[in-house]
Formats: sequence, structure tokens, C-alpha cells
Amino acid sequence: MSYATVDEFLARLDISTPSDAQLDRADYCLDAATAEIDSHLGWNVTGIPVDLTDDELALVKVVNIERASEHWRLLPFGALPQGPEVPSVLTARDSWYRHARKLASLEHEWGVG
Repeated sequence: MSYATVDEFLARLDISTPSDAQLDRADYCLDAATAEIDSHLGWNVTGIPVDLTDDELALVKVVNIERASEHWRLLPFGALPQGPEVPSVLTARDSWYRHARKLASLEHEWGVG
């Protein structure tokens, strides 16, 4: 279960009447982003804390939508299309880093790594 809905995600992409293929792809991107969030925060092992505040849940939802948006646009080899007039740019080696920084306040245990 993703933190954001497919409708919220498609609204972010400005897709008002999605095809079945777009609905499936949106669900896939949200699920992939959710898995990254849960893994990063250790929630895939410990379970999602039930005592998250509304603000914390809002943060997780924002990261879910932003990361899913990257999955939606990502081309092979980490290229992000910028539009017809601008060539694609290559993403950083660690495209998750900025999302990890946003979620840092939700980390309750820090591993050694």
C-alpha cells in the first residue's frame, strides 16, 4: 500500500484522464517509491510506526509522490527528459539522497555503514 493514491500522483503529473496503461504504471511507480521509503526507514522489517503524526505522514506522502515522479520520467541509464527543447540530463549517482535527507527526521535508529 502506497502512502499516496494513484489519483494524487496523476494529479501531480497533470494527467486528468489516464489510460489503463498509465494507471498501471502510476501504481507501479508509487509502489516502487513506497518500497524505497520503507526500506530506507527500516519499516520493511519493523513495520510502519503507528504513532506517526499527521505532519510526518504528510512528509512521507510528499516523498512518495516525488520519488514516484522520478520513476515515471526515468529513462534507461538514469537520464531524465527535460522537454522537447532541452536534452535529457543525467541524474546523480545516488538519486535517492535528497529524499533520504527529507526523511531523516523519521529515522529513529542509525546504523553503522
